[in-house]
Amino acid sequence: MEPIRFNFQHSTFFLHTSPMPTGQSLLREPPEAWPVRGAFLLLNPRLDAGLRRRVLAAEFPDLPDHAWLATSGTGGRLKIVALSRAALEAGAAAVNAHLAATARDVWINPLPLFHAGGLGIVVRSALSGARWIGSAPWNPASFVRDAEDAGATLASLVPAQVHDLVSSRAMSPPSLRAIVVGGGALDETLRACAADLGWPLLPSYGLTETASQVATALIGAIGFSALPLLPHVGARIDESGVLSLRGPSLLTGWILLGEDGAARWEDPKSDGWLRTGDRAELTGRNLRVLGRVDDLVKIRGELVDVAALERALQARVGSDRVGVLAADDERNGGALHVVASDADAAEAARAALDVFPPFARPESVTIGGIPRTALGKIIRRGGGTLG
Repeated sequence: MEPIRFNFQHSTFFLHTSPMPTGQSLLREPPEAWPVRGAFLLLNPRLDAGLRRRVLAAEFPDLPDHAWLATSGTGGRLKIVALSRAALEAGAAAVNAHLAATARDVWINPLPLFHAGGLGIVVRSALSGARWIGSAPWNPASFVRDAEDAGATLASLVPAQVHDLVSSRAMSPPSLRAIVVGGGALDETLRACAADLGWPLLPSYGLTETASQVATALIGAIGFSALPLLPHVGARIDESGVLSLRGPSLLTGWILLGEDGAARWEDPKSDGWLRTGDRAELTGRNLRVLGRVDDLVKIRGELVDVAALERALQARVGSDRVGVLAADDERNGGALHVVASDADAAEAARAALDVFPPFARPESVTIGGIPRTALGKIIRRGGGTLG
């Protein structure tokens, strides 16, 4: 089988070919790519320069025919995940089958190639023979126009992009038959508003470590509280309610960068199972994700689901205008702090603090940047005391 080919505006490269060519990406931001012992490393070009130097100075194991993707997850700790070509293809084939994707489809991709969601579209297209186009930089009007011009039938978005489309009252191009939404939980109210505008959204669940999706809503489904697992993965829930996954799309391993600057390689799987750190319920092959273990904070002896409280606050203020962060507290064990995007959002947040139980009332409401990963997930904990 020929190696998967990645097309850029001015160049083409292969999964196992080095050195990396240069060229302006068709996507939102061109990834910075380096050859790494027969594989390639894709990094967010906005990555802190010092952190980039640490990544490039790390000792990479010899893993030909792999892609290396950096991810911080929701905890903010950088990991460089190794995904084999076989893993990328297994995940892509499962998504293609789920969406009944064929060579007649056209993918539009507003996601960066340095994330599994964007890279996955390229691999899916290579396997099915479909065409894919990029839409850059992200702008809801440009995305709609590009999709209409290309006759796009499939796409992937993150919740923040869905919010932008709904806020701009953009109508879905009629050619789009399915849009997978990943990179974070999709608020049901936001999904319903998007559906009113014709957007055929399919909520999904996946990780960089699983080469993108492992559970995705069915086309035409009405309820989305639980998502069917794709056939290539197995799942189980342990006694603490945490989800583990196994299957051919799982990572080979990852490099962890410690706070001391040291980098170490490890395979986090145990007997082929990857513990995700997500709380979930499993009924047959239907998965309901409840949130991150990291979203649980004990305050004054009570276990608090920070993500649930944040959703309640965002319903009153706006999903992109406010976030709830957690910090250690010497007296109470944990403490919550609200960060608002602007003065109006801060005022609205202060008026909505009744969504918090008295013992978990936030210690502060401040105006500032809400810390997020590149795909928009809020980084809940940053260490130390906030506010």
